[in-house]
Amino acid sequence: MDPAAADGRESGIFILEGDTYELLSAFSLREIIDAVKSADVVAVDAPLSLPAGRCCLEHDCSCSRYGHFRRADLELRRYGSVLPLTWRGMRELTMRGMKIAEILGSMGVKVIETHPRTADSVAGLSGWMSRKLGIEDLEMSVHQRDALIAGAVAILYCRGDFIELGDPVEGTIILPSPGVEL
Repeated sequence: MDPAAADGRESGIFILEGDTYELLSAFSLREIIDAVKSADVVAVDAPLSLPAGRCCLEHDCSCSRYGHFRRADLELRRYGSVLPLTWRGMRELTMRGMKIAEILGSMGVKVIETHPRTADSVAGLSGWMSRKLGIEDLEMSVHQRDALIAGAVAILYCRGDFIELGDPVEGTIILPSPGVEL
């Protein structure tokens, strides 16, 4: 899924059950949760944790001395650019991602963090998923496309074809294994 930072904005959701899929948009936290609450694994395109030592992402808090990035974010920079979690839009998205993970986790859903742009550049997941599902010509929003890629990461996670960046205590980002055969 590719959640928006706030209600009223589009969140992309991709659901795969067997050979059937659903690619949709949601505009509230409740719609997001209702759409994916029965999933085994949900891959989310949003930070799901704070940097170690941080209690929040506010600039004027004493915890700000612990920095703007998690170890996973710094490792992800090997593949491309990553925004600091303390940037205004990222603060909102991080808090929303953490809330989604908390709610879904309490329902027994395994929630993993991914970065679709990087996952796609590493393994060409958007093209693979589009061809596999026969939706190459389907018009989709950028949020639905990112949700589709996140769905591919969830599939690879379940298959064990992934790498994990970061520190499990602080938070990790899941990407496809290098050279994964799709």
